[in-house]
Amino acid sequence: MDSRSDRFIVLSARLTGFGRVTLLGTGMTAEYLAALDAVLGAALVDELLATEDVAALVEDPKLGPVAKNVILLWYCGTWTALPEDWRALYGTSPLDTTRVESAEAYQAGLQWVVAGGHPAGARQQGFGAWSIAPEGVTG
Repeated sequence: MDSRSDRFIVLSARLTGFGRVTLLGTGMTAEYLAALDAVLGAALVDELLATEDVAALVEDPKLGPVAKNVILLWYCGTWTALPEDWRALYGTSPLDTTRVESAEAYQAGLQWVVAGGHPAGARQQGFGAWSIAPEGVTG
């Protein structure tokens, strides 16, 4: 793994609350970093990756919306179009549209780990699985 990917994982771990091993285990590092570069350009992504203070980062008018999109990428596998006021100040890209990044991104979303479930329609759970509560859920 190159140092840029490593910085992306370090930042992503701080933003998502998940550890390095879990994030790497999704297999999505290269795809997410490539998506950021495609939408934002490498210079802006490098500025994001150089940020150390995550609390200040999410409040930053320039990098905060991007950081929030990184969180959505990891949790949901989606890119959400940046706010219009952000686009007016920092530029637009035809790739900055709300979308699921890929089928793999949807399946790898951390939301499934948090919910103790599986991506609907993507992984077979066995006959009658719908009748069993996710692990850790009491009812």
